[in-house]
Amino acid sequence: MTRREYRALGLIVVLLGAVALFAAVSVLNVTYWYVNTTEPPVIKYVGKDTNVMNGTFVKADWYYDPNTGLNITRVYVTGVPGDILNITNALRVCNNYNTDIKIRISDVLLLQDFTVTYQNGTTGSGAKLIRYLAIKFVEPTPPPADPIVIIKDGQPVDTTTDYVTLPSGTCAVLGVDMIIDANAPYYETLAAFQVNIEKVPQ
Repeated sequence: MTRREYRALGLIVVLLGAVALFAAVSVLNVTYWYVNTTEPPVIKYVGKDTNVMNGTFVKADWYYDPNTGLNITRVYVTGVPGDILNITNALRVCNNYNTDIKIRISDVLLLQDFTVTYQNGTTGSGAKLIRYLAIKFVEPTPPPADPIVIIKDGQPVDTTTDYVTLPSGTCAVLGVDMIIDANAPYYETLAAFQVNIEKVPQ
């Protein structure tokens, strides 16, 4: 074989390789995906402390958000400026399945910061007046190694907990510790936070 023939053969091999590289083999295998519904595996209820003083310090409700299609649980926590607030039973998260599940707080986000007038007459961030806010697993006991998420000066600084296991028909209880700056105004909403609760199968 001549040198010219070798070069032509090499070019053919390269071209065949390129064809193999860019050729797409497509095999159609049809699958059908059906979307069903069931009752929620985890149900949130107001905590027992919502009954204290007619819910002065903690209240909860829920609403449907048409933009996201989600059911949103709102928890309202009220503190006295300059005092330490401890709520041991703010929200219950219950396992509605016939099997064990694990839950945790998976994220904490500042959802809305309200501009307010401080007691000294200046205006500014309401979130910054929340000097300390901790949301924690009070039950089940013993709690997980990391049972708490923390917000300081209006900013989330510790945003996840460890998992807790909930047997079927049992509930986790979330409590709140909070300190509001003494310069905060009365009867105002300071900030809103989104707290995501994640569920995984046991």
